[in-house]
Amino acid sequence: MVALHIHQGGLILKSSLIFTAIVACVFALAGNLQAQESTGGGMVAVLDVAKVFEANALFNQRMDAIKAEAEQFKAQMEAEQQRLQQMAEQGKDYKPGSPEYKQLEAEMESEAATLRTTARQTNTDMLNSEARIYFDTYTQMQQVVGQISEQYGISLVIRFDSKSIDPGNRPEVIQGVNRNVVYQKNLDLTTMVIEKMASAATADAPGNLNR
Repeated sequence: MVALHIHQGGLILKSSLIFTAIVACVFALAGNLQAQESTGGGMVAVLDVAKVFEANALFNQRMDAIKAEAEQFKAQMEAEQQRLQQMAEQGKDYKPGSPEYKQLEAEMESEAATLRTTARQTNTDMLNSEARIYFDTYTQMQQVVGQISEQYGISLVIRFDSKSIDPGNRPEVIQGVNRNVVYQKNLDLTTMVIEKMASAATADAPGNLNR
């Protein structure tokens, strides 16, 4: 499973400057979208999907919960394995082939089979839960992108990667030169989508339902 983490912090002044820059970027994007909309043609925009997921607080909270559950289950399995090991040590006191030895051996095989079944089922359940988290976040993102596209006359939104490429990292370079989007100018919807998804999450929070 993959868990995405966002590191936050900094002085109030720094945060204020960052917020101001984001607002300016959004207004510049909106102005550019409106200008291109006035030409009457459908427009193409880009979106850094990975960045949207990384910035989504609800996505990260749900993924952290899955990770914590996985760690707890791992500890439980390790404890069960230690118990089986102790049972195996107990078997040294019995003569191989004796009724006591055969009974203990049968018990160990039965419990080991149960543990394997439980581990497989739990792993499947966690993977399904993780997939559901991705699906829910992606569906919300699609809805927000659709709303923005309708508002500004966007006909196509292409996924792209806004991260810089490390020239010293060969796999990263290969992946980078194979990106679909080579250049874009003021057509990045990422910040706007992140902000709208965050606003929607705040509006849907339990404390705001009756406001």
